[in-house]
Amino acid sequence: MFTLNIPKTPERLQVASQLLKILALFGIAVTIIDYINQNYIVAASALVICIISLGGLFLGLLPRYKMLPLYIGTWLMILMYLLGSFTQMPFHLDKAVWIIVFPFAFFYMTGLRVGLLISSISLLLIPINYWLFPFYSQVERISRYSLTQIIMAFALSMILAFKYEQIRSKQEALLKNSSESDPLTGMLNRRGFAVASVPVLQQAERSQQAFAVAMIDLDNFKMVNDIQGHSAGDKLLQEISSLLRLHTRSADIIARWGGEEFVLLLVHSDLNGASFVSEKIRSKIESHSFSCGKITASIGVSLRQPHETLEDTLKRADLAMYEAKQTGKNRVVFDSNVKPV
Repeated sequence: MFTLNIPKTPERLQVASQLLKILALFGIAVTIIDYINQNYIVAASALVICIISLGGLFLGLLPRYKMLPLYIGTWLMILMYLLGSFTQMPFHLDKAVWIIVFPFAFFYMTGLRVGLLISSISLLLIPINYWLFPFYSQVERISRYSLTQIIMAFALSMILAFKYEQIRSKQEALLKNSSESDPLTGMLNRRGFAVASVPVLQQAERSQQAFAVAMIDLDNFKMVNDIQGHSAGDKLLQEISSLLRLHTRSADIIARWGGEEFVLLLVHSDLNGASFVSEKIRSKIESHSFSCGKITASIGVSLRQPHETLEDTLKRADLAMYEAKQTGKNRVVFDSNVKPV
């Protein structure tokens, strides 16, 4: 299905579902009104739109077709615009008032990029349709002034819809970022880690590729807070975050797990690779001169087992980290299921 690369977000899906409900209700009303006025083509078209809208809503209840309302809603609006422009406006110019609602629907449904593309093409079709008027039979006359008013009304609606969607998209991105990021370090938080790890887990299931999880806990962090103050502790966490970013691959996923704990998901990493990276991080932390002085870290590492959930892998890494703390700190410990070679 040609999807126009529409952003498949829950918010847009909800808008699409509500739009299909509205189209179904309006379809019934337009069918009745135009049938009474003996405009049978429009009446039949409105009835078809009503049936398609209800069908899209019904199929959208099935998990396999949950995104279908978004695609159907978008294409219905495009087809309705084309139908109205080329089969109704030449004979019923009063129907031109309806075209100003389309830019809002296009942007709300498809986002900034696709919405701008569809709306721009729709705006271009207005003068094209006007130039084609002489080829129609029994058309209503339209003055250049009227055409200008139609174009300006559509353009104004398009600009308003674009600006609204632009602001809304920025706010949505900021909200998503704030909900998935740690405000102190700028790293992912637990929620962001869960979202970012989904494709990694899916790829691991498909290709049977291993990945490792390292749970990193700063040793004696409480002493830094108690002796030097919480501002020194916050500064240390920021410095640790920078160090972790510097000594890990861009494909790896790092998150602040809470307090002085960090979690590192090592993508496409076997036992030897996980051992090398974990020991390197431990060594870099130990040798680094932080603003608060010297600090060390205890690291627990687990290798994901076949068909294991990420939560189970994390639990085993956490237990290994606890063992590292209990057996002297400043060391890397693998969980009991695996041992480095």
